[in-house]
Amino acid sequence: MGGGGQEDEDRTNRFIALLTAHQRDLYLYINTLLLGDSSTADVLQNTNLELWKQFKQFDDTRAFLPWAYRFAFNQVRAFRKSRSRSRLVLTDNLVELINNIYTRDDTPADARLSALQMCLQKLDAPQFQLIRDRYVDKMTVQTIAARLGGTANQISARLYRIRQSLSRCIRETLATEMG
Repeated sequence: MGGGGQEDEDRTNRFIALLTAHQRDLYLYINTLLLGDSSTADVLQNTNLELWKQFKQFDDTRAFLPWAYRFAFNQVRAFRKSRSRSRLVLTDNLVELINNIYTRDDTPADARLSALQMCLQKLDAPQFQLIRDRYVDKMTVQTIAARLGGTANQISARLYRIRQSLSRCIRETLATEMG
């Protein structure tokens, strides 16, 4: 047999070490995208299986976590598709927003999650309820507008401003905590 046996074993060991070291980050990422659904551990297990299947494609000169997040995101999408009738599943837009927050930088997942939770707590009651109505309860902008006595455009503009405010708050919170 040709050489590379030790090299292959070393590469496998590095991969296992990376996968093991990032289990908490992957769990938090998946749990956030699934809004704390009890199936998080199952989706993580499926993600780990897919990562292992694709291990040979991993370029170990690049960061592991962004690569692993892509697999986790695909597993979350598959899970969400299988549960699409459930009211507790987040909208695709919110899942994309959360994914973008997670994958934008190398800040640890638990720090981003903590910052998001802190920033959500800073919203006033009407802002928080609007976010909850739209992204957790999956109400349409038109339904929210009818309930509040406004127009869909007004509600969309308010949601946009709240999302921008949350994004800014997360960045500032992380900058303060990390810097």
